[in-house]
Amino acid sequence: MTVTTATAINGVMVITQSMNVARENTTKRLRETTRALAARINADDLATLREPSQHVDPIYLRTHAQMKRTLDHVEGVGFIYTLRKVEGTPRDEFSRYAFVVDGTPYASEDYEPIGSVMTTSPSTDALHRVWQTGQFEADRGFVTDEWGTWLSGYYPLFRRDGSFEAVLGIDINSDHVIAERQRILSTLSQGYLLSLLIILPTAAFFGRRISSPLRRINGRLLAVSTLDFDPERKPEPITGRWVHEIHEISDSMERVESALVDFSRYVPAKLVRKLVLNADQIQLGGEVRQLAILFTDIIGFTEITESLDPETILDALNEYFSVIHDTAESTQGVLDKYMGDSALLFWGAPDSIEDPARCAVETALSCHQRLEDLNRRWQQEGRPLCFHTSFGLDYGAVVVGNMGSTNRVNYTIVGDRVNLCSRVETVNRRYGTRILATRSLITALGEDRERYVIVKIDDAHLRGIHKPVELFEIRGRRTELDAEEVAFAASFDSARSAAQAGHHGEAIQRIDALPERFRHLPYVRQALRLWRQGDGHHGPPEPLPGLPSRRDVDP
Repeated sequence: MTVTTATAINGVMVITQSMNVARENTTKRLRETTRALAARINADDLATLREPSQHVDPIYLRTHAQMKRTLDHVEGVGFIYTLRKVEGTPRDEFSRYAFVVDGTPYASEDYEPIGSVMTTSPSTDALHRVWQTGQFEADRGFVTDEWGTWLSGYYPLFRRDGSFEAVLGIDINSDHVIAERQRILSTLSQGYLLSLLIILPTAAFFGRRISSPLRRINGRLLAVSTLDFDPERKPEPITGRWVHEIHEISDSMERVESALVDFSRYVPAKLVRKLVLNADQIQLGGEVRQLAILFTDIIGFTEITESLDPETILDALNEYFSVIHDTAESTQGVLDKYMGDSALLFWGAPDSIEDPARCAVETALSCHQRLEDLNRRWQQEGRPLCFHTSFGLDYGAVVVGNMGSTNRVNYTIVGDRVNLCSRVETVNRRYGTRILATRSLITALGEDRERYVIVKIDDAHLRGIHKPVELFEIRGRRTELDAEEVAFAASFDSARSAAQAGHHGEAIQRIDALPERFRHLPYVRQALRLWRQGDGHHGPPEPLPGLPSRRDVDP
């Protein structure tokens, strides 16, 4: 009797609440999708897009590509677009908004260019409300038009100065949600009748068989909702696929998991997870932490890419930055931001880790090797690309935390050490090196310093830095280099010590005794020239090999 009563009550609740549940679930999905995509769209960039002819602008192409990826990977999404208010007075109350970037494929007849006016209707209440509230808004109910049945959500996009630039809109097709609801209702109704009449014991038996995979599905959904999953871990298979509904739900869930794995390649998953689980604590502010910092840049990027089309450059940078991101993530690093062809990474926040300095060095060495492998592959494929990357490393106190406005927050680092790290990366061009580190970073390595071949090359005066900075080249892992490399490091260090003590002749002799491949290193030749001048050799200085240039390299 208890089971019968509960079954009847559940049936009535499912019938009366199913549409509300479907709408609420779709609204939640809209909020998560728009928020995730909005985090990758720069409102200041959108502000520059004003004319239809700008559809070939790199900013437009990049934003359209981001929208297109979401359109392709998130099931049920029909349209993605950004809108701003029309300039001047609208011609009527239904023509208030114009397209900025439309994520619809270019070849589609539904694609709208920059400035095209979007015709609204009285049911477009969420689009009007988002401009008033400045927060995510979704339609209060499903809207049916000539394209189908939809639920639309809108997310505000603010510029760095806090001004409201545009909104991101996503339309989810709810036809399949409604059809699924009706089919499930039909199936459940038949099951309820049968259970009440003749097969309650059988229903109880099969109910247990069904509840187990459903609980497993629910567990996996809860894990996904908090980003608590490992992309490398194969999930436990779900039984009960003989039930059509479980089979479909399981397939849908696996597609969502796959999409999230792809998405996690662009967002630091551990950072997002921490912020999601502590959403009520997300406040502006930061704390002082001792972090290892890594700054990377492509040498001569402008000259390399000036003759290439934007699509080729975008594809190459995607491959390039994937190497940097994946390598840093394997050492528990956080990718702070991309800045054109540069990247800023750090170790030690938001969670403390062991040996952050060693993790940073390992990342630089691994990235250098993997990027050289990437260059060789491009060469084999006949692609006119070769990215040579320089790395700057530092360790010290920085402010790390949530910074920005109350409506747009970025987890980042700021401080003098960040500027210093950028300067260190830049002077690789002066010395002909690829990986340079400061004394602070080398000291932070502690005993791990013995893992690497490290050479002090100069006490450099860097632009914007008042005191000389001790610079060290990290040539590689000691176990991977030959004996000559290890001997070179010791010889150059002893030569520098001799020169500092005024024994320039002894320093010159030590350099002259080096194998030729080391004597021709740019910073060795620079040091040798200075020591010869100090030893009384006043002949013309030996010319240095040409090095790539950059505007902010010190003369």
